Amino acid sequence: MIELPEAIVISKQINETLIGKSIKSAIRGQNPHRFAFIGEYSDEEFSSLLKGKKITESKSNGNIILIQLDRDYFLSLGCGGERILYHKHDKTIPPKHQLLLEFTDQTYMTVTISGWGEVRLIASNKIDKHPHIQFNKIDPLSEEFTFNIFNELLQKISNKKKCSVKKFFISEPGLKGIGNGVIQDIFFLSKIHPKREIKSLKKEELKLLYDTTRNELSKMVKLGGRDCERDIFNNYGRYPRIMHSKSVGTPCPVCTTSIKKQQYLGGAIYFCPSCQVLEE
Repeated sequence: MIELPEAIVISKQINETLIGKSIKSAIRGQNPHRFAFIGEYSDEEFSSLLKGKKITESKSNGNIILIQLDRDYFLSLGCGGERILYHKHDKTIPPKHQLLLEFTDQTYMTVTISGWGEVRLIASNKIDKHPHIQFNKIDPLSEEFTFNIFNELLQKISNKKKCSVKKFFISEPGLKGIGNGVIQDIFFLSKIHPKREIKSLKKEELKLLYDTTRNELSKMVKLGGRDCERDIFNNYGRYPRIMHSKSVGTPCPVCTTSIKKQQYLGGAIYFCPSCQVLEE
C-alpha cells in the first residue's frame, strides 16, 4: 500500500521524468475495479478531458499523489494499493490496468490497483473538496509537526476514552499519510506495543516515539520507499522492513524472542512480546 514515504518518492520521480509531457490518449476502466475511486467524471469524459493536457507538476499530500494537468485539473493517484509505472515503450505495459496514459513522445504511464486506489480527475478549483485528502491531519514530516504539537494532539484525547498507540497514529487524531504499513517498525524501534494506551506513555517514551517517527519516515523517503513497494521504474524501495508478515515466528533482532502477529483495528500488527511489552 502506498503510504506517505512512497507518495513522496513517486511524486518526485514524476516531477523528474514526466514534466512537460503531453497526453495523446487516456484510457480508464479497461479493466473495471470495484474499489477504484474515480470521482465525478465518466470514463468517456475522463479520456476527453485529459487528451492534449500537459503534465506541469506533481506533489504529494499524505498518501495521495496529485499530478497537475495544465492549470485546469489534477489527476489524483495513490490512497491505497497501486502500482504506478512509467514505460519507455509499450512492450512493458501490463495486460490489465485501471489507467493507461499515452504521451505524444510514445512513452506511457499505467496504474494497476490492488485492493483499492485512486484514479480520480478533479478540477483545480475543487481540490479542497477532495474526499480522501486528510485536510484535518498533520504531515509527520512537516516542520509544523514538532514535539509540542505531538503533545497537543495527545492532550486532545479524553481521559475517559481509550486510545491505543496504533489508533492515535492512523485513526484518531491520526497523522497524514500514515497507515498500517509504516507504523510497524516505528513502534518496534520505539519499544512500544501497538495496543498500548497512548496516555500511559511516559515523557521519555513519547519523545522516543516522536523522534523515531520522524527519523524512520525520513529514512524510508531517502531509500526510495519500503522494500515491499515499487517506484515508477518498477524498482523496489530499499528501506528494509523489520516487522511484517514474513517476520512472524522469526527471532527478534534484539532479543531473539519469536515475532508475533495479531489482528487489531482492521489490520495485522507485528511485534516482539519481550521488547514491546503490553502494560495492562
